[in-house]
Amino acid sequence: MVPRDIERWHNPDWRTRLEAWWEGYDLSKLPRPGSRPGARSARDHRPAPQPVDSLGTALPVAGPASPLPAASVDDAELDRLSLMQLDRHGEPVWSPARTEGAQFLWGEDQTGPGDAQWVVDAARPFGLNAAKSVLDLSAGLGGPARALATACDTWVTGLEPSPLLAKMAMDRSRTLGLSKKAPIAHYDPEHFNQAGSFDLVMADRIVHRVRDKEMLLDRIGECVKPKGGILMFDYVIDGTPGSWDNWNGWREEEPLDVYPWTGTRLADELTQRNLDLRITEDLTQLHRRQIVERVRKLGEALKTSVPGSRVLTALSRELKLWWARLQVLGNGLRFCRYVAMKPA
Repeated sequence: MVPRDIERWHNPDWRTRLEAWWEGYDLSKLPRPGSRPGARSARDHRPAPQPVDSLGTALPVAGPASPLPAASVDDAELDRLSLMQLDRHGEPVWSPARTEGAQFLWGEDQTGPGDAQWVVDAARPFGLNAAKSVLDLSAGLGGPARALATACDTWVTGLEPSPLLAKMAMDRSRTLGLSKKAPIAHYDPEHFNQAGSFDLVMADRIVHRVRDKEMLLDRIGECVKPKGGILMFDYVIDGTPGSWDNWNGWREEEPLDVYPWTGTRLADELTQRNLDLRITEDLTQLHRRQIVERVRKLGEALKTSVPGSRVLTALSRELKLWWARLQVLGNGLRFCRYVAMKPA
């Protein structure tokens, strides 16, 4: 860090704190210039900076309106649902504040990289229409499911491991008049037993979170109609990690335990279930670009609209998680797309 940066970051605002965190600097360890108590340098005669809270957030600043209408949900019910899924430290995996922070980063109704249009484009080769149905095993807040239902005029059943996200997603579908075309419900991937069959089953970053992957893949195969397809995106192991510290740091930062397979193992398991594996594609670099681009857009958005301290804290946690993932993506971990078809 050059002296000019040290000078600028001695009295950081929230933007500078975010930039320092993203660049890997610890502001608490920056050297302080020697000065007598009460002494003021020439630069100290400029107007006093706007007050900030303990997180570096400028005060007073009104946070942006939540993408999901607060009046339509019961806060007590959301808090109860949050407590149904706790991370390794006993904190909710998802909270209302984290959903707001995630949408601030990824976009409305999104909880991760790859917007709704990207999902629609990925599903177009399957020829979806009003006579076909889709099962989405990673519905999140329901943005991709609703986008598919609208763009392809198809029927989408969304399932989501988080009780809180499932509730909020279903409320949103109901508000938009899509409760029948894009319903969202909670499920447990470790005990997946979905009734019915579908023309397309989608799973985005679900398999690596499940301990009993064989059972999950069995159930997925049973859900697909003859001539139907599977579209899967997931993290897989790629050789030896470039840094075991980064690898262990990533696994510790994940809210829940992860159990990634190698890419070859996942491909073989799909083939063993009498599925015709058509595509195995490494999308690691695209995935990294999607993440970095959204963080850059976040920096621009924060110049004009700053969330409240509660959401800012959740947003900081979200950024820390994705920073840990970036450290291993391409260095022991890959993000891959798998496309398989079920024979007639």
